[in-house]
Amino acid sequence: MSELRQNPTTREWVIISTERRRRPHEFEKSSKEKEERSNLPEYMEDCPFCSGNESFAPHEIQSYRTPGTGQNSKGWWIRVIPNKFAALSPEPERQTSGSASKANAFTTMADYFYPRATDIFRVKPGIGAHEVVIDTPKHNEVLPFFSDKQAQELFLMYRDRYLDLHKDSRFKYIIIFKNYGPNAGTSIVHSHSQIIATPVIPLTLRNNISQARFYYDEAGRCIFCDMIQAEIVDGRRIILQTDDFIVFHPFASESPFETWIMPLKHETCFSNASLDNIKELGVIVKKILNAMYNALGDPDYNYVINNAPVADENEDYYHWSLRIIPRLTMKAGFEIGTGMSINTAIPEETADFMKNFIK
Repeated sequence: MSELRQNPTTREWVIISTERRRRPHEFEKSSKEKEERSNLPEYMEDCPFCSGNESFAPHEIQSYRTPGTGQNSKGWWIRVIPNKFAALSPEPERQTSGSASKANAFTTMADYFYPRATDIFRVKPGIGAHEVVIDTPKHNEVLPFFSDKQAQELFLMYRDRYLDLHKDSRFKYIIIFKNYGPNAGTSIVHSHSQIIATPVIPLTLRNNISQARFYYDEAGRCIFCDMIQAEIVDGRRIILQTDDFIVFHPFASESPFETWIMPLKHETCFSNASLDNIKELGVIVKKILNAMYNALGDPDYNYVINNAPVADENEDYYHWSLRIIPRLTMKAGFEIGTGMSINTAIPEETADFMKNFIK
């Protein structure tokens, strides 16, 4: 019989569908699909992210490179550029045409940041930042097969960029994420990640914060810390644990093989972690993605680092995490209509399956 499981950190319900259940090995991508992606060359002459094609991309913001090599030239191993098709930008242009822009034309600085209350269709300028982190100079290199050093420095670059964007007081939330494969929303094959800083706190995050604050006010403890302890006591959903991190398939997983990586020590924000822990995180992420590659046949996936809002980075109620979501199923009408997920894989089974692939 199917189960309804509640995520203790959001209070959202998830259906674990034992009636439509798929065994863990049934999610593996076909060998043909896997082979198509594994035959990429190291260099593509038309790829703007390949080493040697720096002139095809916007001017770089930051890079880790060989001493003596200049910006926008070869010699880098991680490179950050503005997104050419940015969702948000630091200095958005004033809109001058169209009914929405006319109704919300900026006449004062107050109007620029806060739309008029009399207008039901609210508009705010697209202030923010949208950066691309080019993970590697090689077109065919993917994160599951990075060297430990490359994986470590990728996460150190995330930290560098987070701290730099943090200086801009207009930004209320900074999200770091990676899309891999067309089902995960990527359009460029070359391995890359993205960072977006927004002037608002997304509603989904606000709801998550509200639940975490409520629990902290009631219990005097962090809900995420308690969830970690409950997972350790249960043990069945843990796939890896070190002195500093825990990796598990959560009790109320929204999708098959959903994986959370969390620091065992209470920390509100990724950028508060020690440099050693950030480097360890890079290696752990590489290890988990390598296991998924071997277990599931190079699946498309997203990962995202969940932080508290900038203003709450030192509060006690929140606990940062990195979530990996392999894109193995698609949302259908029920999920879209209700917001409730149906998971056709049992987290206890997928966790047990994945342990066999951790190296």
